[in-house]
Amino acid sequence: MSTKETTALLQDIQEVNLSYLMLAQRLLRENLAAGMFRLGIGEDAAGILLELSPAQLVKLASSSSLVCGFRLDDYSLLSSLTRDVLDGVLQQAHATILLSNRTTQTA
Repeated sequence: MSTKETTALLQDIQEVNLSYLMLAQRLLRENLAAGMFRLGIGEDAAGILLELSPAQLVKLASSSSLVCGFRLDDYSLLSSLTRDVLDGVLQQAHATILLSNRTTQTA
């Protein structure tokens, strides 16, 4: 990978990080319990995220690593989202159940 590509990749990661952190704060401010559920985090992490200033968000987002985790790493969850058997609301409900079960298992 060239230096230009590496720089572009780093900028993309930092942009995703900042967007994710801003979204996380918004979700938590609008509804703490629902935000914690959607983000898959506990009260301690939620409290820290809510207390971060804009400058702290930018500093945290400037990491070269993603600050968010990819939770769709379970075969049954991914396959349920890609199958045409389930449609619309049923598919979303099924994915939500699988994600909530996964969140409770990791907590």
